[in-house]
Amino acid sequence: MDQPNQSLFNRTYLKILSWIVAIVIVVLTASNQNTTTLPVTELADDWIYLTIEKEMDQQLRLTYPVIPAYTENQTQQRLALQSALTKAATKQSNLSLQWQDDRVTLTLSIPQPHDKLSTFNLENLLSDLTFSVNQYYPTALKRSTAERYLALNNIEELALSNLKAQLPAFLSGYIEPSSIFNLFTQRPTVLLVLKEEQPSLMDPILQQFEARYSQSDVLDTIEQTGTQKTPIRINLQHRSSQHLYLTGQPISANTDETSRTLTFHYVNHAIQPLIENSSSTYRLLLKPASPIGYSALSLMRDRTLKKTLSSNLQTYLLENFNSEQLEQIKTSLVQKYREQLSTPLGRVEQLSNSLFYREKLQSEDEFRDTLNNISDAQIQTNIEQLFDPLRTIIVRITPP
Repeated sequence: MDQPNQSLFNRTYLKILSWIVAIVIVVLTASNQNTTTLPVTELADDWIYLTIEKEMDQQLRLTYPVIPAYTENQTQQRLALQSALTKAATKQSNLSLQWQDDRVTLTLSIPQPHDKLSTFNLENLLSDLTFSVNQYYPTALKRSTAERYLALNNIEELALSNLKAQLPAFLSGYIEPSSIFNLFTQRPTVLLVLKEEQPSLMDPILQQFEARYSQSDVLDTIEQTGTQKTPIRINLQHRSSQHLYLTGQPISANTDETSRTLTFHYVNHAIQPLIENSSSTYRLLLKPASPIGYSALSLMRDRTLKKTLSSNLQTYLLENFNSEQLEQIKTSLVQKYREQLSTPLGRVEQLSNSLFYREKLQSEDEFRDTLNNISDAQIQTNIEQLFDPLRTIIVRITPP
């Protein structure tokens, strides 16, 4: 008697298949998390952290807060400090520096506990750096003064200098510019990058930092004041034949940075056809900093620029808003973020920045969700604020 045909994919196989699919999803999810997140352990409240990165050399990253340079005098001093400290760092083995407007990061290779010839000593390191900087600073200041004098011959540099000089007026109090005398007195954000937890290596380092710094060493917070009531207008002349229009606003580093960054990328793409057709050149600048930085749009051309330029740009961007283009920019930003997190160094640098600003390091999926939650209406509101003539600092430079 013939046996009835049985389907190969009966209920039993379907049950097994569902388990296989579930296991594969779990494995792929775990794999994705390993490549897009970097676990961090807080070793001391809000300032000393540990992360395990097996593919990197062990290192210690000290990020010191630095007050941005606003006036020309402060800019000259800041450039001299950067030059002198960078030169002093070359005298130290396995030490590198990274400068940003509001911070400087010292990265040191961590010696092994058994290496008696290269034991980490924080006090000796900072003392040696301070001594060397004091030696190099006078010459560096003379050089930076001359460099800034020449730099201000550039029409755009002159405009930015005048914009930045207005920023302290938006703060609630005076702040002392950073110098070698107060740089290392501020408590840094410390990140240990190790291949594995090693108490014999970590404990002596932690003890040195806790002995030198306390809660009182935290840089005082200076808040940005409320919305500007009166716009600032600066009119200058320059021997260049170009006409320049610069519009900018004060911004802080810790206020809705993702939405702001997305807006600037969108504006950059959206105004390209308009600017190119007007025979102008432009530059968008996004410089968030703590306690205050700035965003700006600089436009130059060889003919007079209309006084209504800001409102005209605002109208053009809002009337021609392109949701599809915005989605393409979101996809591009996720791709760049994925690339940042795909390398050990990229992950560590992103983590270091997040810790400095007291933010959580986002995974790729979290970053994508953050972007997707930003609506067209939010971007349009940002555009309105960016080109609102009542909220901006405007610098106009014309030929004599």
